[in-house]
Amino acid sequence: MPFYSQIVEAYDQLFPLNMKQVEFVENAVGGNLAAKRIMDIGCGTGSLSIALARRSAAVRGFDYDREMVIKAEEKRPQALDLQFQEGDMKATAALYSNSMFDAVLCFGNTLVHLTSLDEVKAVFSNISKQILQGGKFLFQIINYDRILAENVDALPTIQTDKYNFVRNYIHRSDGNIDFETILSTGDEKIENTVPLLAVTQSQIVELLEPIFGDIKCYGGFDGSDWSKDTFHLVVEATK
Repeated sequence: MPFYSQIVEAYDQLFPLNMKQVEFVENAVGGNLAAKRIMDIGCGTGSLSIALARRSAAVRGFDYDREMVIKAEEKRPQALDLQFQEGDMKATAALYSNSMFDAVLCFGNTLVHLTSLDEVKAVFSNISKQILQGGKFLFQIINYDRILAENVDALPTIQTDKYNFVRNYIHRSDGNIDFETILSTGDEKIENTVPLLAVTQSQIVELLEPIFGDIKCYGGFDGSDWSKDTFHLVVEATK
């Protein structure tokens, strides 16, 4: 996506590694990542994948954006069992074999770049085939129950020493959202708009229930309870 290609140099400052994500994944797979096989959907510049691989997981990360993958490759330590490639979350079967992974991750509000609930359903179905029995599908999105109910029109602005990242939500008549961003550094300003699918917690659970045996919803990577007021929706689905 052109949006992500344009912010790739700023990405690691805007979205640094969150160690709570690492701990969440580790706990979900039994407390030890050694020899666990993990798919990282929408891996971005690879920080999470690298952190998991450093804890002895075998990680296969992919991202739709070529520039993100190039940056991830630049950061990748050679000694780890870790691979990055370009890929589409709608076509994971073309990338990896069935029954290959102990866990599949999709963090960073990646899922809502799909365009319909039918696409979400198809992605869930494909992913379930690639997870081993007893394995985990772990993903996180913004809590759109709150966004829709409160008509939230912006996410908190991210400020670093070098960058200012404004994030606006424009509510559309079809119930979805246009994600308008302004990235500023010095005299340079990059503006983008990306459509997002405003999928709710109940819709997510309804799509997961036919294919996953146990579904838990959290308000954050700390395992706190989800509610319609939490900022995040974090899901742990067990096959």
